[in-house]
Amino acid sequence: MAETKLRAGDPDLAETALDAQIGYNLRRASALALNDFAVEIAEAALRPVTYGMLAVIDERPGISAAELCRRLGMKSANMAPLLAELEERGLVERDDHAEDKRVRVLALTKAAKKAMPAWRLKVLRHEDRFLHKLTAKERATLLRLLRLIWTDED
Repeated sequence: MAETKLRAGDPDLAETALDAQIGYNLRRASALALNDFAVEIAEAALRPVTYGMLAVIDERPGISAAELCRRLGMKSANMAPLLAELEERGLVERDDHAEDKRVRVLALTKAAKKAMPAWRLKVLRHEDRFLHKLTAKERATLLRLLRLIWTDED
């Protein structure tokens, strides 16, 4: 395969500059989002991944760990210690599936159910702060475009 070398004055040079690369800009935006998220939800001691797990369990009580992994795009090996952490913190409980005793289903504890509305509001506040430069239409477009990248849906 021939290697392409860029020279000063090459019209492609501007397109390959670091600040013109989508991955670089996604990473910078992600770093800003993660830092602000951490500040907003610090008192709950949740990380984006653990908040995401709790939010999905809240939206789908009785979900299996396998389905939770699939919905969040996580590997089971990565999910297991996080579930154990949330269970140890008294936020998630596991129970036997009604029809298949080999499957354990997940639900929020009473304490987590009580706290979840406030946590969701904090995350909305974080997103409003993080995305304050975008109009509602631009936010909707950004969300649609990001989903196009990572989902299998057409």
